[in-house]
Amino acid sequence: MLPLRIFCLAWCLCLALALPAGAAPPSAGTAPAGARVVAALPATQPLVFSGFTRARAKLRLVSETAGRCLKVNYDLGDTIGPKGVFAVLDDTFVRLELQANKVEQKRLASRVAYLAKDADRYRNLVKRGSEAPSKLDHLDQDLTQARLQLEALKTQAAILSERLARHVIKASPGWRVIARKVEPGQWVAVGGEVALLGDFRTLLVPMALSPGEFAILEKLAKDIKVSLPHLGLTVPAKLERFSPAFDPATLKIAVELELDQGLADKRGGLRVELTLTAPDPSGAVLLPPGAVNERYQENWVTRADGKPLKVVVLGPGPGGTLRLSSPQIKPGQKFLLAR
Repeated sequence: MLPLRIFCLAWCLCLALALPAGAAPPSAGTAPAGARVVAALPATQPLVFSGFTRARAKLRLVSETAGRCLKVNYDLGDTIGPKGVFAVLDDTFVRLELQANKVEQKRLASRVAYLAKDADRYRNLVKRGSEAPSKLDHLDQDLTQARLQLEALKTQAAILSERLARHVIKASPGWRVIARKVEPGQWVAVGGEVALLGDFRTLLVPMALSPGEFAILEKLAKDIKVSLPHLGLTVPAKLERFSPAFDPATLKIAVELELDQGLADKRGGLRVELTLTAPDPSGAVLLPPGAVNERYQENWVTRADGKPLKVVVLGPGPGGTLRLSSPQIKPGQKFLLAR
């Protein structure tokens, strides 16, 4: 034991001689003077969601009347023009009925004029006492019935005109033909589908997001960008609508994005990717490589107060940073730059 004591005394004497007079050993928690510090940033991870474009709305174009198809103006993929006439049905019999109605109206109009003149003449005779009032009453009744018949014919003519107009099947201008289901010469029944149309002037992209992901999307509502990888494009998007319901099976919220700008050919089936930036669930932080020291195959960082902390390097981060993980490190803490 005596040699060990002599060795310890000799070691302490050497330390005392090595220090300047009045100096103390450096503290383990003191940062070097003039050292540069950096703040730890929260690490993020990209969340990529995929969807496919579709028409804003679809419409089954049906016939409101029966008839033989005479002409179809649009084919598959065509855009409906400003007049909107998709197909024309044979209206021969309706035109003949309308013509007969007009002839009958002329006949009744002539009879009304005759009865009105005859009634006025008998009215004057009754005033002079030359005719009995019963004859005038009979003429007035005939005149009233003739006028009512004429009004009925006018109403019937309006119905025939409406039926005639419905032999022209019209569609909304600007819509595109998804499916054509009628050909010239084909008989079309009442309610028969003649085409399937879609409004591709604006496109919708349905997606499903969790409540946390939807909250991130809402913060970007005025600056949403999506990419179309097959076309090599990045275009703006808008949060068009979302369901207030929550799907308990998928734990998702149904969301629809609207694409209106940046696409020359608007059609369905285009693959769209939405990338959201979410906080790293592991709680990792970002620091520059100069804040990390490797000692004995372990990685360390030094806090601004000089305390070293052991960290795990998860990999590279954005902007040349490193993703680090440690239960003692939180975003916003400051660390020393070793180099």
